[in-house]
Amino acid sequence: MKILVINLMRFGDIIQSEPLLRGLKKRYPGAKIHLLVYSSFASATALIPHVDRVHIINLVRMSGLVNLGKRVLPFVFAYLINLFHKLRDERFDLIVNITPSNIGGLTATLCHGKEIYGGYINQKGLRVINNPWARYFYIVSEVRNCNNINLVDLFMKEGRLNDSFKSLKLKVDESHKKEIQKLLDEKAHYRVALHLGASRENRSWPPENFAEVARILKKELDIQFILLGTPQEKVLAERFLKYFSLDCLNLVGKTDLKVLAAILSQVNLLVCNDTGPMHVACGVGTKVISTFLATANPYETGPYGEGHLVIEPEIPCHPCDYEVECKHYYCHRVITPDVVAKLAKHILIGEPLSTDFKGIRVFYSRFSNDGMLELFPIKPLDWTIERFVMLLWRAFFPAYLEGKSIDIEDMLDKIEQYFGKEVIRKKYLEIKRQIDILDELNFFAKNGEYYSKKIIEHLEMGNFLFVSNWLNLLKETDDYIRAWGHRNPAWKGLTEFFFLERLSVEEGDIKEMAEKNKQCYLRLMEQTRGFMELIKNCLKEVYHDCYSEWKGNVCFSCLGKS
Repeated sequence: MKILVINLMRFGDIIQSEPLLRGLKKRYPGAKIHLLVYSSFASATALIPHVDRVHIINLVRMSGLVNLGKRVLPFVFAYLINLFHKLRDERFDLIVNITPSNIGGLTATLCHGKEIYGGYINQKGLRVINNPWARYFYIVSEVRNCNNINLVDLFMKEGRLNDSFKSLKLKVDESHKKEIQKLLDEKAHYRVALHLGASRENRSWPPENFAEVARILKKELDIQFILLGTPQEKVLAERFLKYFSLDCLNLVGKTDLKVLAAILSQVNLLVCNDTGPMHVACGVGTKVISTFLATANPYETGPYGEGHLVIEPEIPCHPCDYEVECKHYYCHRVITPDVVAKLAKHILIGEPLSTDFKGIRVFYSRFSNDGMLELFPIKPLDWTIERFVMLLWRAFFPAYLEGKSIDIEDMLDKIEQYFGKEVIRKKYLEIKRQIDILDELNFFAKNGEYYSKKIIEHLEMGNFLFVSNWLNLLKETDDYIRAWGHRNPAWKGLTEFFFLERLSVEEGDIKEMAEKNKQCYLRLMEQTRGFMELIKNCLKEVYHDCYSEWKGNVCFSCLGKS
């Protein structure tokens, strides 16, 4: 058996796909696992076990389609024809496409596998996503505020795997370990690696702040610091060294990925931004403290494993959209070196976690009862309806997509850990209002299901003139659903999920497509009613089955009984 995994994303995303590849090897013993990646990030595959062959799309050649125009178009075309002929010749039994884009879908189609998990492009040029978890992934890659499931777990679900490995597991070359040990200070009690860069400049915490963290820690602990980074990040190392005059091992620009993995396997802690080496550290068993700035979203790409710490700014604009051009970068300043140093001492020497900080959120990583990673704040966060809905989303969708029940008590515990004790009582009216908001969407979905049913009935009777009228009503209903999503951004993921399902309806005759559209409305009804029931159950659990009688902090029903 041959399996192709399409991962046309960045360095960190390739590292995060390791459990998926491990799981495929486990489910299909003896299968040959192939991995398709972009040339710019192909080096990451050297760290991943379980891969039998790597295929590469050369981005330099592909750029000719955009940058050089007609002169090189024949050469790019010939390159792509040759590439996909070779991929087709492999005759893959299964293609797992974990790239949430049209490029990933087109690639999956052109590789001609016997079966495809995830998105692909059908013969009419329409995108089809045949896995509910893959649809979920497409949605949350666009509507980022609703998701708090790590990419590692999403990749596993896209591969239809239920294993919970609870770790990344990367290869470390023993010969590189021995070479690195010659450079390390054997007398130092602790070794701390610092990676100063990030994939984007706006995601990088200032090097001067890293230097201040090192100075604070050096005063109290016997630590050897190791600077890590790419050749392009040497300027960051120079800024660091201007503020930190004590000895440190500067390896910026001097390591490849295999050596990087060996170094990180020999340190006690990595302090970094949201960047590829963070995932490498997790994959070799090293604890991480990571800052998430600008567009970085820790729920998606946070460190995978138990006991890592994540810091992000507590400001309304975080995380920002990719197209935003920020003029102040306040998020870079609100995280202070003294807080990072305290967190480092917690990991290194077990110093109690301090909650004496302002303007930031600090999370620790752990695994939920469902085996997936979750981030929890070390002190309660300020209430927002968006965060509350995100917790509901995390509880509801995994259960809904897999046909499982929701543990209400577990969910209530998590809500209190997020926002503090008695939060449901304090925010009762705002929470209860969400039922009315969802009921409006349920009304629209019910209308859509009814109109779809009428279209099917008239098609069966041959009354084609009436079909047009019902189609107009259906279009109007879709406009209402879309507008509802814009009015209620905390819940927009629901409407986006619905419209993506509609786009994923495969071709057939008019009646078949009408039936499939009807099923989309029915699923939207299921989801809205599911969320409404979930909220009601939360309120019932707190208010002992009389939630509807509460006004503020007084239950008139209970007063009447007494």
